[in-house]
Amino acid sequence: MIYIENQTKRRIKNSIVYNSIIILVFLIWFSYSMLANLLIPILICLIILSFVIINFLIDQKQEISFKEQIIYLFLIFLPVYLFINIIVSYYVNPTFFIIPFEILAGIKHNHNIILIFFYFSIVLLKLIGVKIYFVKNVKFLEEGRGDEIFQYFTRNLTYKKVLILIILFPLVAFVEELIYRSFLLGVIIYVTNWNYTISIIFISIIFGMVHYFTSHNWGHVFSTLLSSIIYSLALIQLGLLYPWMFHLLTNAFVLLFYYQAKKNNRIKSLDDSK
Repeated sequence: MIYIENQTKRRIKNSIVYNSIIILVFLIWFSYSMLANLLIPILICLIILSFVIINFLIDQKQEISFKEQIIYLFLIFLPVYLFINIIVSYYVNPTFFIIPFEILAGIKHNHNIILIFFYFSIVLLKLIGVKIYFVKNVKFLEEGRGDEIFQYFTRNLTYKKVLILIILFPLVAFVEELIYRSFLLGVIIYVTNWNYTISIIFISIIFGMVHYFTSHNWGHVFSTLLSSIIYSLALIQLGLLYPWMFHLLTNAFVLLFYYQAKKNNRIKSLDDSK
């Protein structure tokens, strides 16, 4: 993938906006059944839907990546689903259409110290593998290759970029865990009655393939697929908080690996030019 600074800035800005909307929608889903006045969540759903559609029409003039198309579809689906859910639940009490908030996996937490350290150790082993991959595949970090967001933050890191980083990384990691693990795992098991093993493998393949469109590298796909399996198991046994922390830790270290590799490449280029 060719790295283009302006497109990456736009992607980061949209990512912060979209992920914030997703969290808002999930909060509506959680709270609407407890509200006496249904008008409030209905209006919020309609505002969210209007914003997403308008933004989509504006972005049609620009190139929209496959991952952004998925985000748009999901953002349109969520408020529509919640709007219909609220209206239907007001007049009837169906058992099939309404998907309760409680089906989300990892809502209940198990603060088992042994399990926490077990999954933490697996994450560290995986990070060692990523570091070895970076060392042996220097060309992966050549100009215009690798994940464009990691490239953006390893180029001329400023205070403004650090601030954006502090907002972006925790937000994206939390929403990805909420959607790819907690939401999808809960819905798949609730709707299809698949067992955990099949559901985790299915979700992890989706997670890996979506990340292919950001880096176009099969090593990255395998890495994210493996991470998804680890996070899913941690989610089921420990709760949503822990895979979020593991995900955030992984992203932070991968960013550090990018920075170190690019720094070493610059030093090597200077030495070769002498």
